[in-house]
Amino acid sequence: MAIFTEPILSASMVLYNSGTQAAKAVQCFQDSDIPLDLYIIDNAPGDATCQRLLWQCPGIQYRPQPKNLGYGRANNVVIPELRSQYHLICNPDVTFDKTLLSSMVQYMEVNRDCAILTPRVFHADGTEQHLPKRAPTVRYLLGGLFEKLPGPFAAWRSEYTLRDNDIQVPTCVEFATGCFMLIRTGFLRQLGGFDPRYFLYHEDSDLSRRALRLGSIVYHPDMCVTHDWKRSEGRTWHRLRHHIASTFRYFHVWGWKW
Repeated sequence: MAIFTEPILSASMVLYNSGTQAAKAVQCFQDSDIPLDLYIIDNAPGDATCQRLLWQCPGIQYRPQPKNLGYGRANNVVIPELRSQYHLICNPDVTFDKTLLSSMVQYMEVNRDCAILTPRVFHADGTEQHLPKRAPTVRYLLGGLFEKLPGPFAAWRSEYTLRDNDIQVPTCVEFATGCFMLIRTGFLRQLGGFDPRYFLYHEDSDLSRRALRLGSIVYHPDMCVTHDWKRSEGRTWHRLRHHIASTFRYFHVWGWKW
């Protein structure tokens, strides 16, 4: 991967024992039709598959961490190093077409009021994840937890995710998913990156709320990525504890709204 003096685009990817999974994402960056600086922040250095990936892709900027910093804080590590105009935050389980990044940058270049650009996200089986969202509220989160039960939960979830809106054109939304978001680098610096108090979960909700003070968040349904996310794998007590803590922190900062 070529390293240019002043790339218009940079990207960061946080790993935690996910070297094998990240290989496909890194290949997407290497195949992309736009040059960029790619930073990998490793919250669990020593993973043999990650080391093999770095050997195969010597242009990667590798930043191993002494401990697991969490998602937001790890992404923040590289902010002082960025030379780009736009910065992409990407999960290691995301893949995309080689023309996507240049299309996203071109959209941001034309639409100067856009602070963050967020794409349409699909599961690996081709079904949609419905990630353009409204700002979180208590009932919206309850809808996500209990949407398969009788009652209003499924309707709350649909309202939260704009599932019934049939969005066909670029549309301003209140939330940009942390699995794949393109933000103006200057705005990312101005915001101080992710709030480090969120170890995992809701760091993207919080950043989205703060970014709306600087510009719009645009969901573009024609710009698509695949997120090989398996919800059941995240249902551990460790993750649940972080989810509860982050939810309380988010509502403490932004107010409890039903």
